[in-house]
Amino acid sequence: MGANEVAGFIAIAMSLIGFVTVWIKIGHDKGRQEEVISTLKQKTEENEMRISEIKSKTHGLELRIAEFMGEIRVKFDYIKESVVELKSKGGRRAATK
Repeated sequence: MGANEVAGFIAIAMSLIGFVTVWIKIGHDKGRQEEVISTLKQKTEENEMRISEIKSKTHGLELRIAEFMGEIRVKFDYIKESVVELKSKGGRRAATK
């Protein structure tokens, strides 16, 4: 076995080691990417749930605001009617004097 043959075997061994190392690295990176994708999916699902909760709360607030505005409108109408009634009574008194 000559020096050239030993150098050839070393070159082949180094190539195989490099090839295996590259495949291990690719596998490792693929595993990390899958983990990152899984984490992102989980966070997306959590955010979608939060958005749904916020929409529900917002809808509830809109309903309460609408109810409150309705109550204000009823009270305002009552006040307007009372003022009109008082004006009409005041006008009759002035006419009778």
